[in-house]
Amino acid sequence: MRALNRLYRRARFFVKRVVSFDRERVLQFARQSATLSRAPLWWVVLDMAWCAVRYETTFENYSEWDFRILRPRERKTYMTDPKSFHLSRKLNDNAERAIFDDKLRFAEHFGDELGRAWLDVSTSDAAALEEFVRRYDRVITKNPGGVGGNGITMRETAGIVDAAALRAELLSSGQVLVEEVLAQHPDMARLYPGSVNSLRVVTYLDPDGEVHVLAAVLKVGNGGVIDNFSNGGMYTMLDEEGRALHAASDEEGHPFEVHPLTSVTITGYQVPLYGEVLALVDRLARRVPALPYIGWDIAITPDRPVVIEGNHNTGVFQSKPSVSGIRRGLLPRYRAAMRF
Repeated sequence: MRALNRLYRRARFFVKRVVSFDRERVLQFARQSATLSRAPLWWVVLDMAWCAVRYETTFENYSEWDFRILRPRERKTYMTDPKSFHLSRKLNDNAERAIFDDKLRFAEHFGDELGRAWLDVSTSDAAALEEFVRRYDRVITKNPGGVGGNGITMRETAGIVDAAALRAELLSSGQVLVEEVLAQHPDMARLYPGSVNSLRVVTYLDPDGEVHVLAAVLKVGNGGVIDNFSNGGMYTMLDEEGRALHAASDEEGHPFEVHPLTSVTITGYQVPLYGEVLALVDRLARRVPALPYIGWDIAITPDRPVVIEGNHNTGVFQSKPSVSGIRRGLLPRYRAAMRF
């Protein structure tokens, strides 16, 4: 019965993918994989379809983790976005997810671990906004429901001359959360000073009360003001001590042993205060036990690590084989912790 349920779920997922088929997007990923493996494009497209059914990959997953060059036994080891989504739906209480979906609620719930001042424009007047922005050279305005780095604007406060007009603009755009800009640790700024280079640490709080770190990722900006993979940033995986295991890669699969803008070596880079990062995510994971499977975005300030946000549908990060040489995914680690 369980096997039939899995088959049904995979078939349903494949049908949904076909219905929402974006030909150009699929061909973009197929071309990347075809170039890597030197296989005919039509064969890669067929293999992508097969992997969608057999391994529950998205087309993005297929390209990001170089499935074209992996053997079947290696493909079986990869956690995929659909598998992660199923786990999130199974493990995380839907009634509590608003704590993570709404950045204002998140700030209220995790305020002591944020390490930055913030203001809710929707419940504050223009005078309060004026007083807030005058404390800082720059502020960030956010849409509380934005995802993937969308709905975020960095603002120089010297250019703000009319707080009432700014408040009206923020209310109109939905960017009603205003935050102090975090000062990052000098070692993190050395990597790339244009954005806050953050960590994504995926945790699982098991029924016995143990917090498992399933994945630890270093995200680095590359020309923009945010470090998100989908907005021009890059990432690399970290080992248990917080060292970069290999070169970083961006959404197009370009490898970066050295940051192209700062010339800082990425492979082997040591994240500062990493022991404190692990202590922080352990505390955070215990804060909302109804949602045991969470991806935390962590920033490192000069004094301590702080939380940026939490993601109940965390997405998946793993080493890219053509960049790292690692041809084994994290599914066994997830299974060992979650006992499935």
